[in-house]
Amino acid sequence: MDEGEDVIVVACGGAARNAFGINSKNRNYWELYRESLEEFAHPFHVVSEFFFTLPVDNLDTIRYEFRDKRIVVPFSILGGEHGIEAIKTVIACAREMGCKVVSVFGIPMGFESDRRDRAFAALPEVASLSDCTMVLDMAMMVETNMEFAVDRHWTAFLKMSDLIMKNAIKWVIEFMQGPFFTVFTERLYLFVPASDVIPLNAVKKAWKKITANDSLSESSVILVASSVKSSEIEDICNEVVMESGIMPEVIRRDDSNDSKVLIFRAARSL
Repeated sequence: MDEGEDVIVVACGGAARNAFGINSKNRNYWELYRESLEEFAHPFHVVSEFFFTLPVDNLDTIRYEFRDKRIVVPFSILGGEHGIEAIKTVIACAREMGCKVVSVFGIPMGFESDRRDRAFAALPEVASLSDCTMVLDMAMMVETNMEFAVDRHWTAFLKMSDLIMKNAIKWVIEFMQGPFFTVFTERLYLFVPASDVIPLNAVKKAWKKITANDSLSESSVILVASSVKSSEIEDICNEVVMESGIMPEVIRRDDSNDSKVLIFRAARSL
């Protein structure tokens, strides 16, 4: 088995499927799926009302797909009608096959008020089913990453959010090949990605946004690129300690994209 193949992502629901680029009405879904799989570089399946690689009504097929997996990662932009039931089915099958479950969920933007309300209502139940749940508030992400964008239109946000979400999941999966559960010891995390030429500035932006939530605990993890220097990591730690009194766990990712950071804060609730 190649490294990473014991972790699998299952995108649940239409919006989650879109994050992997399988959203065109003019091209064959399977062709788009193969392209997305090659770009994503990790095993994943799709369960939605329009296209699926795992039939959600055939539990034996899902269990078989999970037979040699160590961790199953359900991914969904919460708030849709189909995604919630698919998530619960995927998690139930993963549990039956003895897999750990690390869920990654997105919360819709503020102007999608109905979907956003449904997402927050569904989050406690689906989070309780997982060993670890990571939540990205899409509103927080766009505020953090589009402040200097010339084109602030909805289409620009969609392209940016899909790319950021996909990269975030890739980075999380890569870290699962190491001491994931000894670092992410809490059940629920809020996370936000940020980008800046100087990693410290990216951390400052993301930390300011994420600390606006008053239900967070002190546990925090910051993923930085492999090319970030030890002196830069020291500066990041000093900045966070001076700002909040919290000493973060700073971990280098495998990639060298030094302009991007990913900040996780443990949360009691969202």
